[in-house]
Order: sequence, then C-alpha cells, then structure tokens
Amino acid sequence: MTQASSELLLQRVLAYWQWSGLALDAATQQHALAIVTRALEKPAEQQLPYCLQAMQAALPPAAPVSGAWPPLRRGSMRYGDY
Repeated sequence: MTQASSELLLQRVLAYWQWSGLALDAATQQHALAIVTRALEKPAEQQLPYCLQAMQAALPPAAPVSGAWPPLRRGSMRYGDY
C-alpha cells in the first residue's frame, strides 16, 4: 500500500519541526496543514522543495553564537608569527 503524497509531506513537515525543537501544538499543526495544502497546488516535483522552504522559513531565528573567549592567537597554537 503506497502512502498518499499529502500524508508523506505532512509527516515530513511535522517531523522536521519536532526535530528542530518546535512544540507541535494546535497552531503549529494548522500551519503545517496550510503549507501542505499550498504545496499540493504545485506540480508533483515541486511539492517537497516548496515544503522545505516554507517550513524552514517558519522556524524562529536561531540565537546568535557568541565568539570564543579568550580570543585565539596564532602564537598560542605554536603557528608562529606571520
């Protein structure tokens, strides 16, 4: 028995968001359904790429990564002066 493309797309969107740490509440699930609904209006070969772009855009921005402290110096790693 083959899986319907809508079911496969919805599973992938929800799994990606869950692995990314997003809570799968009712609003998130509705957003996933809306993405899949819009994706199904596109040709079959464009459905998954559309879902990937839409679900990545829906994720909250990542927290900035702080720099290394203390600052690294080439001399401290025995590379010598340049």
